[in-house]
Amino acid sequence: MKPSSPYVFSFLLAAFAGAAHAAAIQPLRAIAHPGGALEPGTYACRQQYNPAGYTDKVIEVTSATAYAYKGSQRYPGAMTYDAQSGKMVFTSGKLAGAFEAVYGRRDNGWPIFILIDRELAPKADAYDYCARRAGK
Repeated sequence: MKPSSPYVFSFLLAAFAGAAHAAAIQPLRAIAHPGGALEPGTYACRQQYNPAGYTDKVIEVTSATAYAYKGSQRYPGAMTYDAQSGKMVFTSGKLAGAFEAVYGRRDNGWPIFILIDRELAPKADAYDYCARRAGK
C-alpha cells in the first residue's frame, strides 16, 4: 500500500478516532464512593489533564456549610453539601457561581472532591482533583 493511498488516511483517521473515544475524560471516576460524611480539612487541588502552568488551589473545608479559598489571604465562603450525592454548591465567596464540586472517597478511603469549573466543563482542564492534606 502506498503512503498516499486513501486507505492509509482512512485507517489513520479511524485509529485516531478510536483513541480519542477511549481516552474520554471521566474525572469523577476518581471517586469510588460518592457522598457520605464530609471530612473537614485543607484540600490541595491540581488538574490531572493540564498540569503545565497550573496554579495550585487550596481550599479549607470547615463544615458542610462553610469553606475558605486560600490564596494570598483567606477568603471565606458559604456552601451547601448533599451527603447523598456528594454535590457541593458554593453559594458565596471566591468559588460561588463559577464552580461546583462532587465529594467522596477514593478506593483507599482517602477523602477527595472534584472541583468543576462550570464555564470550562466538559473540557479537560475544567476539573481539579482536590485531596485532603495529611494532618490538616
